[in-house]
Amino acid sequence: MKDGCIELDLLAIESLGVAIEEYSEDLTNELKVAMVDTVTSIEKYAKHRCPVDTGNLRASITPEVDGFKEGSVGTNVEYAMAVEYGSRPHDIRPREKKAMRFEKGGHEIFAKRVKHPGSQPQPFLEPAFIIGGRISKKNFDRAVAETQAKARAKLEGS
Repeated sequence: MKDGCIELDLLAIESLGVAIEEYSEDLTNELKVAMVDTVTSIEKYAKHRCPVDTGNLRASITPEVDGFKEGSVGTNVEYAMAVEYGSRPHDIRPREKKAMRFEKGGHEIFAKRVKHPGSQPQPFLEPAFIIGGRISKKNFDRAVAETQAKARAKLEGS
């Protein structure tokens, strides 16, 4: 300070502003990668645990990512909840015909209703999300640490 004046190093302030802006962009990019990695891991684990009869349920498990703020893994198959959580005994009735046709013991059978005995739960999504929570913490912590290390290196280099 000279004669009541304050001296500012405007170049240093400007370079700090640029560094902060670059840090923000780098962090956003790293967080997006962390989100994609997390959602992909959840999808893979859910598909690995998913019981397979026709393969339709497993094939329907899909991820969605919206930047770094939101990601999801799910299925649009109507019977997915019955597989995940099981089902109580229930009647099955034809929707569009008067009777259902199926084969049992080599014989063709027609029925107006069938008593389904219910099914045991076969969780595949919930365990994937539990594992995904652990994975996401590691992925996001890594993203922040890597971005901080890059920013520190840039600041020390300037």
